[in-house]
Amino acid sequence: MTTETDEQQAPTELEAAQAQIATAATTILAGVPDHLRGLIPTTMAPADQIEWFNAAKASGAFDKPVVPSTKTPVPVVNAPAPDVSTLPVHARLAAGYTRK
Repeated sequence: MTTETDEQQAPTELEAAQAQIATAATTILAGVPDHLRGLIPTTMAPADQIEWFNAAKASGAFDKPVVPSTKTPVPVVNAPAPDVSTLPVHARLAAGYTRK
């Protein structure tokens, strides 16, 4: 036996559940990097978007590392000075004539 209040509460509970799913979808999809947001289908329902995201994440689509920028200066590598005491005589003489 259903009462009038049960029939009135059902749509509000359904709307509340849909709002919770939409909020959950927004929260889950907020973790997607900006350059990959275009991949998310916007025509799907929030529950379908969550399902799609979970399948895409399982495939590794969103776990790729971001490539660092290559506009940084090239590091300078300084070769260590050789130990002159272990060099042969002619190399020690040559090392004495190099300009510094």
